[in-house]
Amino acid sequence: MPVFLEKDNSVSKSNIIIVDDEKSILSSLKRELIDEPYDLFFASNGQEALKILSERPFKVILSDVNMPGMDGFELLEKVKKLYPDIISVIFSGLSDVNLILSIVNARQIERYLMKPWSIIDVKLTITQCIELFDLRTDVANLRKQLKKRS
Repeated sequence: MPVFLEKDNSVSKSNIIIVDDEKSILSSLKRELIDEPYDLFFASNGQEALKILSERPFKVILSDVNMPGMDGFELLEKVKKLYPDIISVIFSGLSDVNLILSIVNARQIERYLMKPWSIIDVKLTITQCIELFDLRTDVANLRKQLKKRS
């Protein structure tokens, strides 16, 4: 059953989805992020995440790597094909820096968070990813306007 925490804050109307099969991690993130100015959605597997993503627009997805069934890399690969503008963040306990960099570069994943993380890093990452999404959207809109004028 998907979980959704909606904020009544029109200043920053951003949908964020977090995917992890460990319920304790999702519960912890819900507690820590409840006062943030974005709308949070939570999924415990890739299929559930894809269903939630199909229901409304999202700016950012954060996904664990190691999940049963569809792993985080497979999920984010599907997400990039279906929703190319979404900002993707992967988190894991992997500590091989070269592996992490190759994954980030090859999969077009914008960020990597190492477990265990600090909640400050999570909040900062989400905020920066929202800003990146908004900036890319603004640039795309400006390009469209320029095309119309020429």
